Amino acid sequence: MKIQIYAIASKSTDLFKQSFSTYQKRLPAHINLKLTTIPLAYRNKNNPIEEAMKKEGESLLTRINCQDTLIVMDENGKILSTKDFSDWMDQWLLNSINPILAVGGPDGFSETVHQRANKHLSLSKMTLPHALVPVILAEQIYRAWTILNGQPYHRS
Repeated sequence: MKIQIYAIASKSTDLFKQSFSTYQKRLPAHINLKLTTIPLAYRNKNNPIEEAMKKEGESLLTRINCQDTLIVMDENGKILSTKDFSDWMDQWLLNSINPILAVGGPDGFSETVHQRANKHLSLSKMTLPHALVPVILAEQIYRAWTILNGQPYHRS
């Protein structure tokens, strides 16, 4: 299974990259977790936020196919427990789904991206640093895998 995370961001620190890599390496070979950063669109007073969001959305949507399962990270999305997230992952494995998790820029996603999304997921009602979100997703993917394999990493 391939899990792709697309993050619209300006930059990430080495700490976040190393943390993501830690969980990426812990996953078994049959779960390929990849992070791709999509650059932020230029913003200024002459280029409205809506235009920047539209460009970022277009850049994201050109990278995915119509049959891909797109899960958009959104503050108003569904909040799952770790166990529920592992149930999603179990379905991905059983149905040969290679999900794409998309992390928006500072202003979120355009309406076009929201309409294309198969699901909307929220990690928290709190605002999180965008560079941290892929790390949290990687950790939750690893934790979900350990649940599915009966390992003691998750204690419920």
